[in-house]
Amino acid sequence: MPIVEAVSTTQNWSEHQREESTRESLPGIAKAAVLLIALGSNKSSSVLQQLSPDEVERITAEILRRKKIRPEIRQKVLEEGKRALAEETVLGGQEYARQVLTSVFGENRAKEILSRLAAGAGTSGVGRTLNTIPPRQLAALLQVERAQVIALVLAHLAADQAAQVLVSLPEDVQGEVAFRLTTMRPTDPEVINAVAKVLIDKASESESMGLTEVGGDDTVVRILNNVGRSTEKRIMDYLKQVDEKIAQQIRDKMFVFEDILNLDDRSIQIILREVPQEDLRLALKGMPDNMKEVFFRNMSQRAAETLKEDLEATGPVKVKDVEAAQNRIVNIARQLDEAGEISLRRSSEDVIV
Repeated sequence: MPIVEAVSTTQNWSEHQREESTRESLPGIAKAAVLLIALGSNKSSSVLQQLSPDEVERITAEILRRKKIRPEIRQKVLEEGKRALAEETVLGGQEYARQVLTSVFGENRAKEILSRLAAGAGTSGVGRTLNTIPPRQLAALLQVERAQVIALVLAHLAADQAAQVLVSLPEDVQGEVAFRLTTMRPTDPEVINAVAKVLIDKASESESMGLTEVGGDDTVVRILNNVGRSTEKRIMDYLKQVDEKIAQQIRDKMFVFEDILNLDDRSIQIILREVPQEDLRLALKGMPDNMKEVFFRNMSQRAAETLKEDLEATGPVKVKDVEAAQNRIVNIARQLDEAGEISLRRSSEDVIV
């Protein structure tokens, strides 16, 4: 039986099926997770590539919950899936899930899925349902709610959906909503259920949810990275007025030195024109060769050769000095972004037509 067919079969097993030789009755999704863990990351990656995004997130959520698997449980699942492997405890958990998702979707997408799962958004039926509501419609439903309630809903959405909802809200509430997200604490599931039910009923949808902990700086960062520059500036200005420390924490996370590598060559060249040679030398010290090459190819041949020689001649330097130089370069990039000379993000607001 093909691996994909075996996984599909495990997902469809009845949740009420009893297994005589095990002490635990597993629902179909749990058996699928056990089977993938036992198969190893390479084969699991091949299987996940052929599943729907919803199935991938449901199985990954189950893998995250199963830190260890008893040998007899694994063996029973393998027998049912027509796959015989040795009896030994197999580790699942977050690291395994990260490896598999990275193999399938790449590092950035894997981080986003795991982050949503950790916050509860990825495993929630209500979260998935709310993500199907058009952003403008959802924003219209939320306009009559308090900022705290709006923040609670945005925290359960995918980042791009949350960003579109945020920019569709009145400008005078956008900043307060972002601030509420940064200070959000674990929420009573009953409260979340009530809020979600009202929204879903209004949108002619119906599904329950059981999420508990959402929000925080990372949620705001993901949203702001998906909105346009004008919206970001307005929200950041508001946050700075309300709590300068939180505003700085978010700004520090929004763009880091390694993100320069994702910019187009023209933007990197503009940044390099403003960066002192000494800062660039320190910032690149100890960086992998492939990362250095991104900078080298955006310099003249002579300048690149000189920098390479300087790096080879430079002895050990303190990590704090390297990080300080990288931060200065990041600040230059942010200043150029604010001046409109480069763009550190792509958003529907920034598209030129």
